[in-house]
Amino acid sequence: MSNSTTMTAKRSREQHLLEQFLGHSSDYYVEQFERLSHNRRAISFNVAALVAGPLWAASRNLWGLFWLAAALDVFSLVFVAQGLWGAEEYGQRAALGVVLFGLFRGLIAVLSNPFYHRYFNRWRIDTSLSCGVSQQRSIQGLILMLATYPLTIYRFSAQEVAGFIETFPTSRAIARTTAHWIDSTVEWLTLTFEGLFDTITLMIREILNFLELVFIGVPWPVMALLLILLAWRMAGMKVVLFTAAALSYLGFFGFWDKAMSTMALVAASVFICFIVGTPLGIWAAKNHRVNAVLTPLLDLMQTMPSFVYLIPAIAFFSVGKPPAVLATVIFAMPPMIRLTTLGIRQVPESVIEAMLAFGASPRQILFKAELPLAVPSIMAGINQSIMMSLSMVVIAALIGAGGLGYDVLFSLQHMEAGKGLLAGIAIVLCAMILDRIIQGGRKQ
Repeated sequence: MSNSTTMTAKRSREQHLLEQFLGHSSDYYVEQFERLSHNRRAISFNVAALVAGPLWAASRNLWGLFWLAAALDVFSLVFVAQGLWGAEEYGQRAALGVVLFGLFRGLIAVLSNPFYHRYFNRWRIDTSLSCGVSQQRSIQGLILMLATYPLTIYRFSAQEVAGFIETFPTSRAIARTTAHWIDSTVEWLTLTFEGLFDTITLMIREILNFLELVFIGVPWPVMALLLILLAWRMAGMKVVLFTAAALSYLGFFGFWDKAMSTMALVAASVFICFIVGTPLGIWAAKNHRVNAVLTPLLDLMQTMPSFVYLIPAIAFFSVGKPPAVLATVIFAMPPMIRLTTLGIRQVPESVIEAMLAFGASPRQILFKAELPLAVPSIMAGINQSIMMSLSMVVIAALIGAGGLGYDVLFSLQHMEAGKGLLAGIAIVLCAMILDRIIQGGRKQ
C-alpha cells in the first residue's frame, strides 16, 4: 500500500512538473517522456515536428535542433529549386529534393522528443530556463528562416547569381582613407610621445641586459646546476631527469647561448606581464566596470593574429629586442589578467566575512587572504604567459629578437628543414622545462 502511494505521489509530481514545463497539460508528452526515461533508445515520432520542422524547435527553445532542421531543409530545397529553375536533370533533381526533404523532416520528427526530453531534464535542474511554447520564439524562428532560406537557396540553385549576393560591396576609398588616418595618428603619437617611448625602450633594454647577463654571463655549468636544483626543489626527481636531458640537448646541439637568450626574452616578457597583469586582474575582480572594459580588450588581444602585434611595436619602438618584448607582452598578458581575476573571485565568501568580523581592512583581506588563496590560479596565469611568450619567439625574430626564433626563421627562409626542426625542438624543450617547474610549484 505504501509503495503504491509513493508511486502515485511520484507520478503526480512528475505530472505537475511536466505541466509546468509545457505550460499546459499534454498526455502525449507525458507518455513519450516516460518511455524515454525508461529507455533512452526508444523511438519516438513527433508529428508536429514533422510538419513544422524548425518552427517547432524554435517555439520550444531548442535552437540547436532548429539550426539542424533549417540546414537540412535548405539542403533539400536547393535540389528542388535547381530542378524548377531549369537544370538539365529537371525531374531527377526536383524529385530527389522532395525525397530528401521528407526524409530529413522524418529525422527531425524522430529526434525532436529526445531533444525535448533532454531539455526538460535540464529545466528540472535549473528552472530559470525558458519553458513552454512561446509565440515570440516562433516569430524569431520564422524571421531567421525568411532571412536565410530564400537567399541561400537562390545562391546555390540559380544559374546566374546577382553580383551583390556573391560579393560583399566594398569601398576602396574608405579603406584608403582609414589607413591614411591610422598612419597619420601613429606618426603624431610617435613624434609627440617620443620621450616616453624612448624611456620604455631603455627600461626594457636594461631588464633584458640584466637577464641576459644572468642567463648567458653565468658559466653554463652553474646555470645548468641552478635549473636542475630548481626543478628538484619545485617538481621532484622526474622533472630533474627531464631537465638534465633537455639541457644536454641544448648544449650538445649548439643551442645553449641562443636558448638562454630566448629564456631571457621570455623572462622579461613574463615579468612585465606579472607586474602589469596582476594589479589589473585584482582591479577587474574588485570592480565590475573595470572588468566590463577589460573583457573586450582581452578578447581582442587573444583573438588578433600574433603578426599584427609587430606593427605597433615597430611603429613606436623601431626594431630590435625591446619592441619584440612589447609585442610578446601584449600577446601573453591576457591569461595573466584573466586567471588573476578568476583566482580572486574564487576566494570563499566565508573567508572574507570572517576577516571582516575580526576587523580586517580591505588591504589586509587582499594580502593575507585573497592573494594567498589565489596563488594557484596566478601561477597558472604565469604558466600560460610563459607558453604564449615562447610561441611568440619565432614571430618576434622577424623584428630582431634573435635567439632560437632566428634559427627557425633562417631555416624557413633557406629551406633547411633539419636545422629548423632541431631549433624547434629546442624551443619545445625550453617550454617544457619551464612548464614542468611551474606545474610542480602549483602542486606544492
